Amino acid sequence: MRALLSHDLQTLRIFLTACELRSMSKASERLNIALSAASRRVGLLEHEVGTRLIVRRPHGIEPTAAGITMMNYARDVLRLGEKLQVNLEEHRLGVRGYVRVCASSSVLVHRLAHDLSRFVAANPQIKLDLEERPSESTIDAVLHKQADLGVIVKSGEVDGLAVTPYEGDQLAVALPGDHPLAGRKALAFADILDEDLVALESGTAVHRLLSFRARELGRVMKTRVQVRSFEVMCLMISEGLGIGILPEKAVQPLADAMGLRLVRLAEPWAAREYAICVLAAEEPAPPARRLIDFLTDKPATIPKRPRPLGRSAARKVPAGR
Repeated sequence: MRALLSHDLQTLRIFLTACELRSMSKASERLNIALSAASRRVGLLEHEVGTRLIVRRPHGIEPTAAGITMMNYARDVLRLGEKLQVNLEEHRLGVRGYVRVCASSSVLVHRLAHDLSRFVAANPQIKLDLEERPSESTIDAVLHKQADLGVIVKSGEVDGLAVTPYEGDQLAVALPGDHPLAGRKALAFADILDEDLVALESGTAVHRLLSFRARELGRVMKTRVQVRSFEVMCLMISEGLGIGILPEKAVQPLADAMGLRLVRLAEPWAAREYAICVLAAEEPAPPARRLIDFLTDKPATIPKRPRPLGRSAARKVPAGR
């Protein structure tokens, strides 16, 4: 049955249409192909099969028993061909595909996790591979093509990356409700450097920023506890082990749940920008472009409720901010 290997979709379409219309001439007219060419294709198909597929009657052509089998087969193949064409078009338009995303946990907790859940609901044919990484590691992942896009805490321009703004946040000081500084409306960084601090691990953007600003003041932070997540950090603060500096909007639900007071950090550098980054030299694939367009559209209202920290869909790594 060499025909099962060498036939083409157009030949199957001609054969099936001729059998359904019981006329080769009507089939050639419908498919806009010369009658001689249509007859030759069906003849070659019969030759490859090695048996008659149609017989000509006074009232038109009829499929033989083998022809009926070929008709059923042709319908299946043509249906699969149409499905393939639709799927490929969806890939081209970005409706179907696969996107690898790396993101800082500050961004994830603040709004990215919510936005990604909305994107997946609206685009079920696009699979997301999400990994939580510190911003520096996220940048490396994009530059080395380990991620299609990254969402980072922006700290400056990065060679090789195109950056799109994605909202932002303000750092705040998290304190137990009965702390002497809890009644303040705002605090300067110098106001808290004598306090015991609960801090994020050293590789995070927040820790690097605070260490740099402390050195600018000729001071050293009194870090008492270092943890890997906002949730544990808030828990340690609520237990009286120190105070901490966290992104305000991202941790507000946790602070409310644990009875913490968030006081705005009154420093110009405390306002942080989030950004979506991709390789500057390459246009994002259609699914990634679809996600970027979705994320940079008008932001939706985020439910204000305590919820666990977003986890990676592929691999769990220490949280970076």
